[in-house]
Amino acid sequence: MSGGRVICSPLSLKRSDIERFRRRVINRYVKPSSAKILLLLPCSAKKPYSYSKSHSAFRRAINSCKNPEVVHEVIVTSPLGIVPMELEMIYPAAHYDISVTGEWSLDEREMVKKQLDLYVRKNEYDAVINHLPEEMAEFIDIGEKTCRGHPVSADSIENLSKALDEKVMGYEKITKNARRIENVKSIISYQFGGNILPEGCRVKGKYPNYKIFYRGKQLGMMVGSRGMVSLTIEGGEMLAEKGLYCVEIEDFVPHGSIFAIGVKDADREIRCGDEVVATHDGEVRAVGVAEMSGEEMVESSRGIAVKVRHHKK
Repeated sequence: MSGGRVICSPLSLKRSDIERFRRRVINRYVKPSSAKILLLLPCSAKKPYSYSKSHSAFRRAINSCKNPEVVHEVIVTSPLGIVPMELEMIYPAAHYDISVTGEWSLDEREMVKKQLDLYVRKNEYDAVINHLPEEMAEFIDIGEKTCRGHPVSADSIENLSKALDEKVMGYEKITKNARRIENVKSIISYQFGGNILPEGCRVKGKYPNYKIFYRGKQLGMMVGSRGMVSLTIEGGEMLAEKGLYCVEIEDFVPHGSIFAIGVKDADREIRCGDEVVATHDGEVRAVGVAEMSGEEMVESSRGIAVKVRHHKK
């Protein structure tokens, strides 16, 4: 899913798309397996986060330590709660704006504390570095605090670098390529609710446009504009094997859009903008993007259900 800018306020905590993001982070998302050190960071006005000056400074500090790939950046923000860095391109993480006043309402504080507590229960780390400004660190009281004044002040960055150097000692060296594959798997866990990639996959390309290969065949591509993985037919077959995000259609091979009248059944988890696979009696016929929810596909008799990207030859 993608969209325009979302102007947020404390009232945005109850928006359906915001709540859905928070639920998926807790219920679906699985952190990269090699990520041992949780690094809590503040959000930035510029989105995606990694394009901002502040997060570029944080990244330089991370890269300067001896084993940067065991560090996991997680952004603490309102109204989304927490955003693992791998999800920074996904809607609504890449599309929200909120006034940065340094003041947090009671509802925002409780939401963030609950979200973080649920997250660390599911995703275990060996250590936590808390690089949040004081107004946030006072109610998020976990980990070693490294921020002094502004998060990108010289003292703060020096403290962060020292903490990182100390915390990463003793771990097996993780390569950038190995971590890149894990990051893609984490994105897929959020997107589909499970890992569909077999062992031995390779990831090529430059962030955020990664191509995923298995035994010489491309399974999909992470598209920066969406932040999610777009599948090929081969990737769709792996998704269908898991029974995830399937749209059962009548007996035809779609060459363009799939209309609702041709849909027999659909996964109720499907929302507009989701990546889906069209099947008939267990055979993958096409992959594409949902233009309506799974429930709407089944109940409607008109309108485009799926915009097809690839179809069976």
